[in-house]
Amino acid sequence: MNNTMQPYRDLNKILVPVPLNSDFAVPLRQALHFQEVYGGEIILMNVVSRYSIFHRVLNPDRLKKHQERAKRELKKLVTKYFGGEVPKDISLKIVTGTLLSAIMKTASELECDLIIIKKAKRINSRLSYLKTENADKLIADAVCPVFTIISDPTPQQISNIMVPVEIFKNSAIKLAWAISLARKFKAKLHLVSVLNADIKIKNSLTYKKIREFERIIRKEGIDVDKVILQSPPEMSGQAILNYADELKPEMLVIMARKESVIRDNYLGAFTRTIIHHATVPVFSVVPKNETPYYNIMKPVPDRIRSKNNQTVK
Repeated sequence: MNNTMQPYRDLNKILVPVPLNSDFAVPLRQALHFQEVYGGEIILMNVVSRYSIFHRVLNPDRLKKHQERAKRELKKLVTKYFGGEVPKDISLKIVTGTLLSAIMKTASELECDLIIIKKAKRINSRLSYLKTENADKLIADAVCPVFTIISDPTPQQISNIMVPVEIFKNSAIKLAWAISLARKFKAKLHLVSVLNADIKIKNSLTYKKIREFERIIRKEGIDVDKVILQSPPEMSGQAILNYADELKPEMLVIMARKESVIRDNYLGAFTRTIIHHATVPVFSVVPKNETPYYNIMKPVPDRIRSKNNQTVK
């Protein structure tokens, strides 16, 4: 890794899938927090169930009326939320299809920089929040980072961002995002890693890697501290969550690599534990060249470039 990094990427387009009820306000509030810092556009999207081929061919007007009704209802909710009119930097979009595929397709077509969604363990309706396995698939296949909220959005002021560090994974992209977020929000970074081996911490590869990360972050002028926890391998995720409960950061930043589609096992156990059990919102980064929509996205730099134009792999 090089000593310095440029901010990784701005968040100019934020896609926010929402239901047509009062719960739409939770992910919207989160998007507004990001918009206040980054600027850009918020795209509020509602997904209308796809009609059967029979209805689409023989009664296309019915689908059109259904879409128009959804658009009116979404506009009514947003107008009421803002007390009169929809802000110019917030657009409304109605998409037909299944929730998961519609989100991924829209994010790709619009070249979105972030998806924000409120996730639930149980899905209340077809047009509501993502259930667990669909959230995993969305994160694994998305063309941009996915910000998941379980209960409440982050507060408007983000002061502490926690970054779990896994020593056997290339974390350059995650580190660059963490630095960029910390710089934008003027937040402190907290590096946390888990040592599974029964050796002295200072003799471990974990210690070496987290020290290197700390050095890079400090050279970027970002306040940072580091912690190494000790835990059995199968309890690594829970150890991170326990520490997060003590630290109480406003955000977690993780690397969510795609693992397998067998038995809906889209993400690794460590990542799933963090995403589905963290009490604070999680910013999940997936290497874009591992996603199915990579080739149809507008190219962005594959590597993080330092100020002297060298690459960080």
